[in-house]
Amino acid sequence: MTGRHIIYALLLSVAGLLIQTTLFGESRINPFGAAPNVVLLLIIVSAAHLEAEPALLVAFTAGLLMDLLGGSTIGMWAISFLVVAYVTLRVRRRIDDGLLVVAAGVLGLSVLGQAVFSIIGTLFGQQVFADPGWYRQIVLPSLYNIVLAIVLIPIVSRIMGGSDTRRLV
Repeated sequence: MTGRHIIYALLLSVAGLLIQTTLFGESRINPFGAAPNVVLLLIIVSAAHLEAEPALLVAFTAGLLMDLLGGSTIGMWAISFLVVAYVTLRVRRRIDDGLLVVAAGVLGLSVLGQAVFSIIGTLFGQQVFADPGWYRQIVLPSLYNIVLAIVLIPIVSRIMGGSDTRRLV
């Protein structure tokens, strides 16, 4: 792995952040009241291709940028992305090339990221769980991430080095 992989991961995160805030932002494309978390998905795929320290750096940087542009309390997405990147780093050697395993991994890691963000938001007084449809803010973005993963994983894997043995698909 070289420095160019880190730069690619950061650029992919910024591109995902731009898509997240413009295309899926407030009062934009939000089917059933929720939108996919593109940046979270890119963090999952990037962490599967990077070494530990660069993966955590990319996750933290993308989280801070999302906090700044998204209007949430500074550090909430950064912590969520760090947790997801760490868990991805811990389980990436066990990832099988099967489509079902990859889909389950993306779903589980997306639910983890959304849940950590919601729990931290509750600690900071955002009362996420006071909303009767709170589960939609955790489950729906995770399901949408599975659909986006079909398109994004091969693209990101090719950019990050398609011959890597830790690739997802």
